[in-house]
Amino acid sequence: MKQKLGIIGGLGPMASAQFLELLTDKTDAATDQEHIEVFLYSRPQTPDRTAFLLGHSQESPYPVLLDSGRKLEAMGCGVLVMPCMTAYSFYPQLKSDLQARLINPITESAAVLKRRGMQKVGIMATSGTLQVGTFQQALTDCGITPIVPDAANQAEVMSIIYDDVKSGKPADMERFHSVAHSMRAQGAECVILGCTELSVIRQTQKIGAGFLDAMVVLAECAIEACGYRVKPEDGVR
Repeated sequence: MKQKLGIIGGLGPMASAQFLELLTDKTDAATDQEHIEVFLYSRPQTPDRTAFLLGHSQESPYPVLLDSGRKLEAMGCGVLVMPCMTAYSFYPQLKSDLQARLINPITESAAVLKRRGMQKVGIMATSGTLQVGTFQQALTDCGITPIVPDAANQAEVMSIIYDDVKSGKPADMERFHSVAHSMRAQGAECVILGCTELSVIRQTQKIGAGFLDAMVVLAECAIEACGYRVKPEDGVR
């Protein structure tokens, strides 16, 4: 049975726009009518997830995320996604409070890496995501050792996310690759792009091999959950 897809978006706006493009590009469809019916609810005014998780803001994004999900459910969406990996820090609550299926790209990405036989994997994500430990836990549950940047490299990741991508500026690719290299030097066989702003970089720059984009995993899972097919040659899972 075909399902409508609801996107809890605006977290940030460019990531949501590129997720919709990615979803369209990866769906195995020959005509307009063979694509997924999608509702994108873009709410860039949603309180910053990382600021709340790190205790820099008392304004929780959860009520807005829940309200967005419920509005999408009311429009008939049976499957929901959030093109924001930090927002999945609230996944247990949202899963409990929403009726629709909420795809979790973090556990799905860990499962992909387990199938590939990875032993050690680096994580590039927001400091909020790393503090909550969603990727670390998912990888550990799959028998994979997670590797995270040290404090200096994590500061670089946050600068790339906030000062470059979220500000509409080109990403500093020298810093991007320097962070990835630091984790590969510790034995990481692959690096997860665990923030949708980093996924924006992958879609606009040539970053090379050795990365798994969690937003690509999210798009593929959403396509299949809605009863459609991923283009065979494009699948990463």
